[in-house]
Amino acid sequence: MILDLMRHASTGRSGHLDGRTDPPLIDGAMDALYRSHAGIGWSRVISSPRRRALDTAHALVAGSNQFCEIHPDWAELDFGDWDGLHFDQLPAEQLAAFYEEPHDTVPPNGESWPQFRARVEEQLHRLVDEDDGDGQPVLVVSHAGVLRLAVSRVCGMPLSVLWAMRIDYGTRVRLRVERGDDGRLWGELLELRQA
Repeated sequence: MILDLMRHASTGRSGHLDGRTDPPLIDGAMDALYRSHAGIGWSRVISSPRRRALDTAHALVAGSNQFCEIHPDWAELDFGDWDGLHFDQLPAEQLAAFYEEPHDTVPPNGESWPQFRARVEEQLHRLVDEDDGDGQPVLVVSHAGVLRLAVSRVCGMPLSVLWAMRIDYGTRVRLRVERGDDGRLWGELLELRQA
């Protein structure tokens, strides 16, 4: 199956750890996305329940006969006590540990990477199970952490390497996602497009 994963449009909050925190899109945030992704025909459109992702998905399907499915497992990592804070507000050593060893560092009262990985991977398997084989991509509008985690799980890339992959607002990552005879996901990165 072909899967398009898109980060929501701009909230103007670069550098903030917005997981549960749910700021609105800024005025004009969708302009670049319309230009960058116009004309793509998606067989399904699925969104994180966070307002910033849902508003992006609704704007992308406006005027078409498509509707947007919502699934809570596509939400961003819950950053716990760090949620909504800017990087500069966190102790440098804790933030560094989080990026260097994300599987070993859990934000206080937050979600662990294994929990996050399990819910995203379950949704990837679900999409493969539900693929109708028509060749049209499925769009999931979500968040930067989800995109990195999905690329890691599908392409077998260590998560620590993916911090070097820029995923700005409106970035779209296209993956080919398959499942092997052993039940494991595999695939390839087909396209990375910034809005």
